[in-house]
Amino acid sequence: MKFRWNKQYLGWGLTAFFVIAAAILLFVAITNAATIASGFQNIINAIMPIIYGFVFAYLFCPIVIFFETRVFSKIFPVKKKTQPENCSELDIFVKNKPARVMSIIVAVLIFIVILVGIISAIAPQLDTTIKTLIANIPSYVDTVTGWVNSIFDSYPEIGSEITALVNEAASGIRNFLSLDILPQVGDYLGFLTNGLMSLVGTIMNIVLGLVVSAYCLYSKELFAAQAKKVIYSLASVKHANGFIGAVRKVHYSFGNFITGTLIDSFIVGCITFVALTIFDIPFALLVSVIMGLTNIIPYFGPFIGAIPSAFLILMEDPLKSLIFIIIVLIIQNLNGNVISPKILGESMGLSSFWVIFAILAGQGILGFWGMIIGIPVFAVIYSAVKTFISSRLKKKQLPSDSECYTDIKCFDEESKTPVSLSRSLAEKQRIQEETERREKEEKQRRRQEKLKAMSAKNKRK
Repeated sequence: MKFRWNKQYLGWGLTAFFVIAAAILLFVAITNAATIASGFQNIINAIMPIIYGFVFAYLFCPIVIFFETRVFSKIFPVKKKTQPENCSELDIFVKNKPARVMSIIVAVLIFIVILVGIISAIAPQLDTTIKTLIANIPSYVDTVTGWVNSIFDSYPEIGSEITALVNEAASGIRNFLSLDILPQVGDYLGFLTNGLMSLVGTIMNIVLGLVVSAYCLYSKELFAAQAKKVIYSLASVKHANGFIGAVRKVHYSFGNFITGTLIDSFIVGCITFVALTIFDIPFALLVSVIMGLTNIIPYFGPFIGAIPSAFLILMEDPLKSLIFIIIVLIIQNLNGNVISPKILGESMGLSSFWVIFAILAGQGILGFWGMIIGIPVFAVIYSAVKTFISSRLKKKQLPSDSECYTDIKCFDEESKTPVSLSRSLAEKQRIQEETERREKEEKQRRRQEKLKAMSAKNKRK
């Protein structure tokens, strides 16, 4: 007797098997969450140089393109010639090898110079600044106490209470700077000068990341072509075209914003340093770096950098602190109206509400880095949702422009034409007024008939 499979029972059995297997895997994953997380962390640590390399390559790419097309392609001109039959895949994409190599070297050198310059300029000044604050706290307390006594001269009890609060706050700040911040800064400076062995892991990751980024930048066209080949091999032409188009949008939104914001922040830091130096503002270099770094964060960045910087200058010279605030306001207006639009070009396509939402959501999820990448990431999500909604509306033969839904009550189910809300309300108002007018006329007519009836009745009597 030939055995026959019952497809219905077989399907039920396979479904039950996969459900039980998934439940067991989920239970094992939950009970061993720490081990799995540790395994993922080990994998991430192992590929950290690759991650650094991709990030560096993405940030260096605009610099490499600029120097390759604008500078070194003119210094190292290449004559057009046919490719030999035995040339490698990479030779097809890299037309001018000397220009590409020199551009990559320049990009890496720019990064190293900026990083070393910031560390060497800021670290010693940060240590000096904190020590100066600790040493000057008693004089600051005496100055504030003098202001309080002069203001509350007629009310000595209030003055003494405020003075006690000032002394207590000053003591807390001094202890915090002396016992918490200064030892850490000293340790950090010691790591930078004498204890580089403790940072060898991070330094090796950065060095290897720079090497990986150099390879990625040199072969970027080949990698892009290979990635497209894989995508078209795995998906249909329609879905592959859509995916590649979406990646281009992501690159446009994310890449342009990140690179443009970094350039804009560098310009703001330089302008701030020049202005503070002209007006002889204390801690000019430290404050300029703070303002440049925090300018990466849209909207909130200038306030995040200006508040501690103004307080720092206030401790040294109150009048110059006021001058610093005025300088910051002028620079931020100049940046917002002239510099930033020129560098960033078109906006991210988000309203002010969504920009603030993206910053706060990014900060809540990823902290400081979330405030930086929150806007471009949210812009990509916003664009994807917008494209999805537009495609769904197009299939239903409905308009995708938001303005078409401003004055709308509903769509006619058959003709798909919008019914105006204002016209509907106006028509409803007109019908209501017409009904009230008719009711009023009907009441007036009944009243007149009643009066005529009463008049006729009186005549009969």
